[in-house]
Amino acid sequence: MDTEPGMVEEAGRRTSGTPQISVRLGDAQALPLADASVDRARADRMVQHVADPAAVFAELHRVLRPGGLACVAEPDWDSLVVDPGERSTNRAFNRFVCSTMVRNATVGRSLARLALEAGLEVLDVSVAAPVFRDFGAADKILGLSRNAERAVRAGQLDRAAADAWLAALAAGPFLAASMVFVGVFVKPAA
Repeated sequence: MDTEPGMVEEAGRRTSGTPQISVRLGDAQALPLADASVDRARADRMVQHVADPAAVFAELHRVLRPGGLACVAEPDWDSLVVDPGERSTNRAFNRFVCSTMVRNATVGRSLARLALEAGLEVLDVSVAAPVFRDFGAADKILGLSRNAERAVRAGQLDRAAADAWLAALAAGPFLAASMVFVGVFVKPAA
């Protein structure tokens, strides 16, 4: 399920040979599915962008069959660390991303609570910490350069500090890591 028609089309193309997978256009906060009609659900780095994370979990509870499983993976943007570079600039960058760029930047740490509040049982919560050692790959995935530029334009980062930080990261050796929370939840049997 996705809100973007192009993504739904591509996912449908990729799963066309797998009849047990249904790809649909829709909103995770108001799933176009019948009550208790789903055996398994997965939400991967999507809850961070919705207006109401609790609504996503309420919808998962509604559409899952008793015993149905949901796996939800979400980052915690506040945990992003990079080396080298000034730590104060890294912290200012994180503050900007968390306050301006990502709607629910720290929702990963709230997955278990949101699931419990929706009536799901928590089977497991784990943390993965992907480590990037290539600045180019990290920059593409984490948006270091583009979000630093946005922070400068918004007056949240000083131009000289941002430029020095990015230059140090690009010169390397480079390392970046952040936490991604992965929760597995089950709808209790009736």
